Amino acid sequence: MNQFIFPVFLLLVLTLSSTGCARFMELRDRYWPSGPSEYEMEMPRKDIDRIEKRLAENIYPMDTQLSSLLRRLSVRDDYPSLQWKENLAQSFTWLNGITVLDASENILSRYPEEGIKQLDFAPLFPRALDLPLGRTMLELEDTPLGPEIILASAVYQDFRIDGLIAVHFDPRSFIADSNDPDDIIMICKDRVVWPGQYQDLQEKLENVHWSELTRKKIRGRVKLDNRDFFWFARAVGQDWIIYLLKVH
Repeated sequence: MNQFIFPVFLLLVLTLSSTGCARFMELRDRYWPSGPSEYEMEMPRKDIDRIEKRLAENIYPMDTQLSSLLRRLSVRDDYPSLQWKENLAQSFTWLNGITVLDASENILSRYPEEGIKQLDFAPLFPRALDLPLGRTMLELEDTPLGPEIILASAVYQDFRIDGLIAVHFDPRSFIADSNDPDDIIMICKDRVVWPGQYQDLQEKLENVHWSELTRKKIRGRVKLDNRDFFWFARAVGQDWIIYLLKVH
């Protein structure tokens, strides 16, 4: 891909892959209002292209895997077989586990049976019980071994949600597949789940009102301790994973 097409193509993939074309018009109206945004007024177009390309090249390896995982989850609406779980774990080696739950929060099965982190999946409920068919949600659960990101999709019986398929992973394992993990900051549910080389900024990053920012746009800039960062919000259903990259 040439220098111009690559960042634009990836930004479209990141935005659309987990939301589907049916949601594109809604996203366009929500995130590209008429007139220049604050971000667009602050940065020349050539600088946006340069920074987007740097971020895109860095996150491309693991974010394309995330897109593929979300597609696999979105087309599965019944209880998975052991073979399906084994294949999923082999395809995405950074997953810590795959858990099947019923609608009453009871764990029906785990793969592998003995995982590194024992989760109770309480953060998924009750929101998961309203998941539309083919949609995936994201939650974050704290454990003694660090935060765990959970992605969940619904299992249906007679057009009603009967259970959930939940896959989970450590953000540190996930980000390790990027080209330069230390250059990236990763934010999930308004929490810094990977600070990269910017551990000193973690508290200030968590004081940024990310939920409010992502109501208006999917990318922009923040300044912390006289350091500028470009951020991009990657859609996971109605949730977001936010990547940040320092502007040199």
